[in-house]
Amino acid sequence: MKNKIVDSHCHLDFDDYSNDLDTVIRNAKLNDVEYLLSISVNLEKFKTIHNITKKYKNIWCTTGIHPNNVQKNISDDQFESIIKQLKENINKPKVIGLGETGLDYFRESNNKINQIKLFEGHLEISSLTNKPVIVHTRNAESDTISILNNFTKKKNVRGLIHCFTSTKEMAEAALNVGFYISLSGVITFKNAKDLVDIVKYIPTDKLLVETDSPYLSPVPNRGKRNEPSNTKFTLEKLAEIKSTSVENMAKITTDNFFSLFKEI
Repeated sequence: MKNKIVDSHCHLDFDDYSNDLDTVIRNAKLNDVEYLLSISVNLEKFKTIHNITKKYKNIWCTTGIHPNNVQKNISDDQFESIIKQLKENINKPKVIGLGETGLDYFRESNNKINQIKLFEGHLEISSLTNKPVIVHTRNAESDTISILNNFTKKKNVRGLIHCFTSTKEMAEAALNVGFYISLSGVITFKNAKDLVDIVKYIPTDKLLVETDSPYLSPVPNRGKRNEPSNTKFTLEKLAEIKSTSVENMAKITTDNFFSLFKEI
């Protein structure tokens, strides 16, 4: 393959890779996955994830707090401290985005207020720095759409919905505010027919591919530890859905990534 692939969402700092990260990154390159964006899910491990980017020229990272990692009791002082740390992190070399942030009511439905507050905090920093925000949404479509609509009416913010498995309404809302949509190995699953139908609707110039590794291994590796090299299987499926060549889809999604993350 002539065109290089971007895994726009992986978690290289997770313990799953603690023993063989060099091999995982080598495997990615051998499968034409040239660029990796390693996503932060908390502040505690930011230094670890940032150190990985210093070691590898082709890897960047984000800074953020996953909605499932949002504390249930956050004082005003704690909130300000979190925002201060995020602002400091986002200005460091090779930190190119905020997140992953967003709303997850599947596991943490009793912590909606704090999730929303931190989500809006990430969006605010995104608007101030012009760094894209990576949005996670699960069982929280209505609030996610409302927040994105309300925020983008007032301020400029760029970003993407990661690991999209939602409805056409969510896709339309994201596209209407100029967001990109990132697809994972879920589109290769046999039970993903509804999702595939939605993907057909999404313009190719708004699509990215990701692994969300170590999770969600695509077919034919479903059930095994996922890693960035598997991005190629998602890309192949996406090319099939969009009736184009894998090489062309690789070029499109890579160009889209660098259009969104302009600071690289």
